[in-house]
Amino acid sequence: MSKKIDGQFVVPGERLGVVEEFDAGTGTVDVNGTVYAAQTGKATLDPTRRKVMVKTLAGPPVVPEEGSAIIGMVEKIQEKMAIVNIIMIDNHKVERPFTGLLHISNSSPRYERAMGEVCKPVDLIRAKVIDVSARIPKLTTSGRGLGVIKAYCSNCGGELVLSGNILRCSQCRNVERRRLADDFLGNTEPEKA
Repeated sequence: MSKKIDGQFVVPGERLGVVEEFDAGTGTVDVNGTVYAAQTGKATLDPTRRKVMVKTLAGPPVVPEEGSAIIGMVEKIQEKMAIVNIIMIDNHKVERPFTGLLHISNSSPRYERAMGEVCKPVDLIRAKVIDVSARIPKLTTSGRGLGVIKAYCSNCGGELVLSGNILRCSQCRNVERRRLADDFLGNTEPEKA
């Protein structure tokens, strides 16, 4: 095996060398004296220990677990529940969105009458996963830093901005209510003098 394999991208089954040159390390396999890559990744030579290894470039798959912080887009709301497409888990973007459920009882520390007062479709929310025992993760927006981080008008689709304590549409001036996160990303309107 030549040293040119060091740092190269390899795929499973790719020949890396023979055991007379280097022993098989992690991510490799020795088959009858020939060392092959056992996983996709970057080949690394350790000349002092006479080993060749393959370090995977991808980490373990990112899935929602209890306690995970998520960013999601509200897909649909019902009277007491919201269906949320989870697009980020613990600051890692997910390839395909997971679906989560936000029940009204887990949406706010105070009593909420309808889910439409907590969030609306297309809103971006920050939530925490509280249960993964069912097929669909259960979420909560009750807690510090949790809630709607970006909201859109249900009347015209314009961005909602914070004007004092009121959420107002930047286009049609419609006023709406949401359960906002502490760091709501909507622009704030300048105070009128």
